[in-house]
Amino acid sequence: MTVPRINLSIRLGPMVHFEVQGENCTQVAEALQGFEKLNLIVEAMFSDLAGRVYPDGEVPPVAPEETP
Repeated sequence: MTVPRINLSIRLGPMVHFEVQGENCTQVAEALQGFEKLNLIVEAMFSDLAGRVYPDGEVPPVAPEETP
């Protein structure tokens, strides 16, 4: 007998990605219980990083890429 699997892939941005697997919705829901807290922690970390890199709040313009 083949057991069905649920695979859930979540990307929180270009640097944060995780996957959750389970055999039923209950298992997946239990695995995601801390997701809200994780999301808040990641948001705080990147907001802090952005504030340190761009303390005045302004992002410098990006030069256009040159194509050969």
